[in-house]
Amino acid sequence: MAVIGIDLGTTNSLASVWRNGRIELIPNTFGEYLTPSVVSFGEDGEIYVGKVAKERLITAPEVTFAEFKRNMGTNYQYFGKGKYYTAEDLSSFVLRRLREDAERYLDEKVTEAVISVPAYFNDDKRCATKNAGKLAGLTVERLINEPSAVALKHHMGVADAETFIVFDFGGGTLDVSLVDAFDNMVEIQAVSGDNYLGGKDFNEIIARDFYQDNQLVPDTLTSEEQGIVLQEAEALKWQLTRQDEAERKVYLQGREYTMRMTNQHLIHISADLFMKMSVPIRQVINDSGLSPEEIDKLILVGGSSKMPVVRQYLKTLLTIPVVLDSSPDESIAAGVGIAAAIKERTGDVKDMILADICPFSLGTAIYDGSFSPIIERNDTLPCSRTREYVTVEDNQTQMNFEIYQGDNMIARDNLLLGTLEMHDLPMMPAGHVRANVTFLYDINGILDIQIVSGEQALHKVIMNKKMGLSEQELEARLKEL
Repeated sequence: MAVIGIDLGTTNSLASVWRNGRIELIPNTFGEYLTPSVVSFGEDGEIYVGKVAKERLITAPEVTFAEFKRNMGTNYQYFGKGKYYTAEDLSSFVLRRLREDAERYLDEKVTEAVISVPAYFNDDKRCATKNAGKLAGLTVERLINEPSAVALKHHMGVADAETFIVFDFGGGTLDVSLVDAFDNMVEIQAVSGDNYLGGKDFNEIIARDFYQDNQLVPDTLTSEEQGIVLQEAEALKWQLTRQDEAERKVYLQGREYTMRMTNQHLIHISADLFMKMSVPIRQVINDSGLSPEEIDKLILVGGSSKMPVVRQYLKTLLTIPVVLDSSPDESIAAGVGIAAAIKERTGDVKDMILADICPFSLGTAIYDGSFSPIIERNDTLPCSRTREYVTVEDNQTQMNFEIYQGDNMIARDNLLLGTLEMHDLPMMPAGHVRANVTFLYDINGILDIQIVSGEQALHKVIMNKKMGLSEQELEARLKEL
C-alpha cells in the first residue's frame, strides 16, 4: 500500500508518490497537479474543494474560505452554513480530496501520508496538521519541514558536497533553511521564517495601491467587490512575473477602473515586506556560523518566488548566486514524496539520510519567570540534553517544571506544552536539593522528559494537548464534518 507525500500549502496543495524508481506528481480530477487550498459550502450541503471552490471566492465569499493554513493550531473559527469550522477542519477537506485523487490515480487504497509543514510551525500548528490528516482518513506518523523536503529533492542524485540556502516563499508563509549536503546525507544547519509573510501580502499591497489611486474606500464596497479587487490584484501580480508593467480592468458599482502597476513601483510600495523578508535570511546565516563566502547558492522555491521583484531584491541583498528552482510550485511535493519513500525504505532512496533540526527551543520556566532552554533551537534531531536545577528557598519541598517551546526570554510568552511537579523533597537549605532534567526530542515531535532528584524520578511523554483524538472523538468529528 503506497504512502503518499502531501504538500499542504496556503494557496495550493498537491500530492506525490515514489513509484517505478522515480517521483510522480498525482493529478487531480481536472488533470492538474495544483489543487487550490480553498473550501466552499453549497446551499444543498455539498462541500466544494479546490478549483470549483476558488471560483466561489467571488460569487459566494461568505461561505468560501482560503488561506486558512495561517490559522492552523489556533482557536480561530470560520462560520459556514450554520456550522463553525477550524483551520484543521477545512484542511481535512483538502487532504481528503488529495487522498481520493491519489486512490483514483494509483488504483489502490491510500491510508498513510507524510505531510510537509513550514519549518517555523510550532507544536500546536504541527499537531493541528496531524489531526487534519486523521480527519481525512490518513495516518500521519511523519511531518517534514518544507525546506527540508526541497533539500532532499535538490540533492538527490548529486554526488558533490554543497552548502545552500532554501528560500521557500509561498502564498502565506516564508521558510528559510541553510543546508549542508554531501554524499547521501542532507543536514539542515539552521532554520528561520515568518508564518505570516507570503504572496498574499503582495496581493493586498497592490489592492491598497489601487484603492488609493482611485480614491476608493474599501468599506464602501461589498465583500464580493472587495474580492474582485483582490482577485484582479493577484492576476496583475502574476502578469508582472512575465512583463515589467501590467494593467487590469476592474468593474465596480457600474464603473470601469484601471489597475496599473510596474515592477519598479511594486518594489517601492513593498519596502516593508522586503525588510521582513531579509530577517530570516540573516538569522540562518548567523545561526549557522558560516560566512556568506562558504554558501554556494540560494535556491528559490514556492509559487511566490517566481516574482521578479523577489529575485531582484535577494540579488541585491546577497553576494551568492540566486537560483530559481526548475519547478518552484512542485518542489516541496516532490521532496515530501521522497521523504515518504525514505520512511518506507523504498528503492534507490532507502539509503538517503535527512538530519533535521529543532526549530524552537524547548525548556522550562525558572523561579523569576524567565525561560531556561534545555534543547536549543537548531539542535540536530533526535536530540537528548540534560540540565540541573536546584531549590531556591530553604526547606523547599516542591519543584514545579512548566515546559515551554519558543525563544522568548519570558517563559509565559512561549508555548506551554505541559507541567510536571516533584513533591516531598527533603527539607534542606536552598541550593542543596538538585534535580536533573533530561529532554529527549525526536523527529516526530514527541518530547520525552525525565526528572531525577535523589531517589525520586518523574517520567512524562508530552504529545500536544490537542493530539491523540480518541476513536469516539474522531468518529463524532467526522460525522459533524
